[in-house]
Amino acid sequence: MNPIVAAVAARGRVTFADFMALALYHPEGGFYTRERSGAGPAGPRGDFLTAPTATPLFARTLALLLERLGGLLGQGVTFVELGAGEGLLLEAVEAGLGEARDAAVTRVVAVEVAQWARGRVRERCPRAEVVARLEDAPTPRGPVVLFASELYDALPVHRVTVVRRAGELRLAEHHVEADGRGGLRLVVDELSTDAIAHYLAAHAVVLEEGQIAEVRLGAESLHRDHVRWCGTEGVALVLDYGYPARQLYNARGRRRGTLVGYREHKSVEDPLERPGEVDLTAHVNFDDLERAAAACGWERGELRAVGSFLALHGAVDLLPAAAASGAPLTAEEWAELATAKKLLVPAGMGADLKVLAQGRGRAWHAYRKLATPPLLEA
Repeated sequence: MNPIVAAVAARGRVTFADFMALALYHPEGGFYTRERSGAGPAGPRGDFLTAPTATPLFARTLALLLERLGGLLGQGVTFVELGAGEGLLLEAVEAGLGEARDAAVTRVVAVEVAQWARGRVRERCPRAEVVARLEDAPTPRGPVVLFASELYDALPVHRVTVVRRAGELRLAEHHVEADGRGGLRLVVDELSTDAIAHYLAAHAVVLEEGQIAEVRLGAESLHRDHVRWCGTEGVALVLDYGYPARQLYNARGRRRGTLVGYREHKSVEDPLERPGEVDLTAHVNFDDLERAAAACGWERGELRAVGSFLALHGAVDLLPAAAASGAPLTAEEWAELATAKKLLVPAGMGADLKVLAQGRGRAWHAYRKLATPPLLEA
């Protein structure tokens, strides 16, 4: 029997959040944590693309940002990647830094929950400290740049809906149970915890009848722990799909919620299909991350579409030189431009995917100088 189905059957019934945690992180059958001998889940040979795996332009831009930030600070930074996967981004960032690597980044920390992936990070990035949780790494001295790419959207979510019972509208929750035929089925029942209703009330969210929405109870506390680890000189760059609460829970735009599955670069409609073989993701409530940072004394962040973020930090200047000169492009250069376009143009991934920048202290003030668009000359 599928290990995820077996785990659910053993418990009788679980919340959707518990099911999602099993489907993604079960030690033997989880989508991210199960042993892989071939390609990992992210990238052209995996199940989905992320901005860093879609084009090398992202890593080169991030490397340029780290180099410029270190120059303004007069010292190197500790660079932390949360959810480092196989180390593909870290390897590309270090390559992009080139001779400036040791001066710009004095310490590298890779945080990755999957044991198989941690081994690959060590092979690709020998100087990185590789840990399963950020708290396992010694606290830093000096400025920190914390980077997370599509990490928070992979945290488990409760799925809720509004139903009419005995003539009254009530908040209900999706649960998962074994169907007795080797599969799983959804059951709508009472809320498993009052924390769900408290969460929606805290964000001033009122759902409509029949609307489905996701509630991610653990994001704020986890991000608070990450930010607190950075100390008083830090910049956090969170790359993810999401919205502030007032947009995320807008019934007109997202009446069925945002949960989606991916397998072999194709969307999967049924979240219970082939558990452990399908990536499950739901949009982030960026207000959770804002509240977490504020609780640690960090300044309110800047939320930009990823295309705007990359252009602001020099991505256009890193495109093949022939593209600007009008000279003929090689096949590799055409391919690079095509993938870069997905991130830079104000449509598709370049608009839907966002970067939330937050910070505190000297590192944040230096970042703000780099992130301030230059004034146009008259």
